[in-house]
Amino acid sequence: MSNEKIFTVKEINNYIKYLIQNDVLLSHIYVKGEISNFKLHTSGHAYFTLKDADSRLKCVMFKGNASKLKFMPEDGSAVVVRGYFSIYERDGQYQLYAEDMIPEGTGSLYKAYEQLKKKLSALGYFDEAIKKKLPYMPQAVGVVTSPTGAAVRDIISIIKRRCSNVDIYLYPVQVQGLGAENEIAEGIRYFNAKANVDVMIIGRGGGSIEELWAFNEEEVAKAIFESNIPVISAVGHETDFTIADFTADVRAATPSSAAELAVPDKQSLMSKVNQYKYVLNTSIINFINSYKVRIEKISRDNVFRQLERKILNMNQTLNSLNKYLDYNMMNIIKNNRNDLDKTVGKLGILNPESALGRGYGIIMRKTDGKLLTSVKDFQLHETLEIKLKDGKAEAEVIGIEDLSL
Repeated sequence: MSNEKIFTVKEINNYIKYLIQNDVLLSHIYVKGEISNFKLHTSGHAYFTLKDADSRLKCVMFKGNASKLKFMPEDGSAVVVRGYFSIYERDGQYQLYAEDMIPEGTGSLYKAYEQLKKKLSALGYFDEAIKKKLPYMPQAVGVVTSPTGAAVRDIISIIKRRCSNVDIYLYPVQVQGLGAENEIAEGIRYFNAKANVDVMIIGRGGGSIEELWAFNEEEVAKAIFESNIPVISAVGHETDFTIADFTADVRAATPSSAAELAVPDKQSLMSKVNQYKYVLNTSIINFINSYKVRIEKISRDNVFRQLERKILNMNQTLNSLNKYLDYNMMNIIKNNRNDLDKTVGKLGILNPESALGRGYGIIMRKTDGKLLTSVKDFQLHETLEIKLKDGKAEAEVIGIEDLSL
């Protein structure tokens, strides 16, 4: 016996606990039975026994899960419990740690719900990364629900109260019963095909799991998953979760909450705009005033005054230079005008026609207009044209005398 390892009670209980918690079957299991000795502790934890005709099983449901139950368990109730097995080391007592509980009559539906939820989760239907953001200011909201229920009245009333300029389009459907899931899916696809709304609300009021079952169908989940338009799911009351809730881009606790999520409150927006306007105006005024103070401070600074004096001196120098430039320009123009007058006078003297006023004339041959300046250019009996200061005259050469010989 000296070679054998001796275990403590705690070690044995821990080992058994390890074996139980790592057993695939016992880590996620559904157990049905009748409740007895149900006690809701002041801590919020629930303790009870699950029994059948042949055996009993200790169970505990902690506050977080117990608070989510849709009904209050009672002794004698036939239920289906979902949970896992573990051992309470202190007492060496293995027990079922319940995570959820439903009346036994709905056990098959709940199992189908859990199986579909697991399947769609594996396909990525519930991934947060693909969830679409709701538009901040939609122009139109599509509603897929019953046209006669309280849900549609609440949605319309709240949207119109919060933002009256938003259009609401209703696609009427059955929300429970045979074929309801097909109508709901068709409504989602209809708005996607029309592309006439910015956000969709699908849902109904609360009810039993059977009444809400249309929103647990894969057909509805697929239509939501494939929708290009953001979808708000508002099925049942706050404690009810459906497959549609997990698949939708946003889950609302109630149809009224969905309406509040879909559109902003116009009055709140106006109040916020006015608040931003006030803050902006105040900021601008403060900005301008701060720069006024800085400018006034700079203007009083000695460096600025020296710069101002330097600018004034430069302006004075510039004015003197302008006057000196004007004076020199006037002298240049005056001297050039005198030179021009002299040149014009000289040109006038050299102008042949200026001699006409002193009794001279210009003699040209009539036939070709050639200017004749020498007797050698004349021919007997040719016709001449004589230009005088006030006209012309014609003459004929009757004789030629060359004095240069």
